[in-house]
Amino acid sequence: MITLQYLEDASDLPERSTAAVLEKLRAAVRILLFSHLLIGWNLPPRLLEACRKEAERLNLQFLRWHPLLTGDAVFQPKSDWQVIGAGGQRVPGYRGMPEFTFVCPNHPAVQEGVLNRISWLTKQGDYQGFFLDRIRFPSPSSDPVQHLGCFCEYCRERAVLFGFDLEKTRQVILKMTQKPEGCLELVKALLGGKTTHLQPDIAAHLKVFLDFRQFCVTDFVCRVSSILRDAGMEIGLDCFSPGMARMVGQDLTALGQYADWIKVMSYAHTLGPAGIPFELSNFCMHLSTKWGFKPASIMRQMGEALNLGLPKRLADLQAKGISSTALESELKRGVSMCSSSILAGMELVQIQNVAELNDEQILTDLKAIKRSDVAGLAISWDLWDIPQERFKLVRKIFPIQGTN
Repeated sequence: MITLQYLEDASDLPERSTAAVLEKLRAAVRILLFSHLLIGWNLPPRLLEACRKEAERLNLQFLRWHPLLTGDAVFQPKSDWQVIGAGGQRVPGYRGMPEFTFVCPNHPAVQEGVLNRISWLTKQGDYQGFFLDRIRFPSPSSDPVQHLGCFCEYCRERAVLFGFDLEKTRQVILKMTQKPEGCLELVKALLGGKTTHLQPDIAAHLKVFLDFRQFCVTDFVCRVSSILRDAGMEIGLDCFSPGMARMVGQDLTALGQYADWIKVMSYAHTLGPAGIPFELSNFCMHLSTKWGFKPASIMRQMGEALNLGLPKRLADLQAKGISSTALESELKRGVSMCSSSILAGMELVQIQNVAELNDEQILTDLKAIKRSDVAGLAISWDLWDIPQERFKLVRKIFPIQGTN
């Protein structure tokens, strides 16, 4: 199983010619045999229809690539629906981008708007399934306290039903992170590690909060999944790398019950949202800049929390990413955690200062993916930004030549 994402929302989408869009797809399919085309959420009707017909001709499953908790151009979230951080402020999107500005899954208006939108889309007859993206809380890596959410009034109400006082937990988190050691322990907890230096009652508050976030995301996905299942749709999910999933409220074991497959974004060399080097670098820079921790010490402790071999130096993580051995370990973790099929997200895009790979790195990572026993490969992320030659590298390791 090899999926291909195509035509993410972009300012120049309306100007792209139908011929150029189709030729880009056909060129990729001539090289590699794909099973699914995951098509963007804000296409001009002419491009959507052309790609749908082409997918049918090529015998590709045609799924809508749909951002769930950040809006999809038609469903436009309001600013007062945003996730609220521990400090009481709205959590901003990455670089202020709407596509990375998250709303709270417990907000009634969000629930109504998203579920109505999904229900409407299933009745249009355009798609055979949905690939659900942005099914999470925003990453807190750039500021583990201020960007850790959500603490809105609706989350407080739901926390009571979950069995705890969210406001009290917020105060506990704020107090513990007034000290360097407390902030470091928070980061370790977000990465799934043991909080060995926290008092038991504080650790218990933190655990129930992180469990609660996972429950909220899973429950929301469950409600969306019910609509999609009733419509006979295939369901794929876009999730963080297994070791980092808890930090954004994703429980791969629970989410697997509501999907046919999960793509894990174990991007080994990406310096952008969800990329392993990006997220871990943010944690490291925050702890070293604000609290004076030595980066080498943070790198070691993050590696221990993740049970993952990381570079010893922050500069190496940013320049080289994680090793193929670490990538293989992450993917095997995902396979062991989830009952549904796991696909390895493999970045093949060429984007300056975000994903700049060479052929040797790509081949090494592909070999690690093959050793991990995942069910398939999720080519990431947008075909429009992928050099065609890189599909030939994939074929070297996964020798299934395109024949369509």
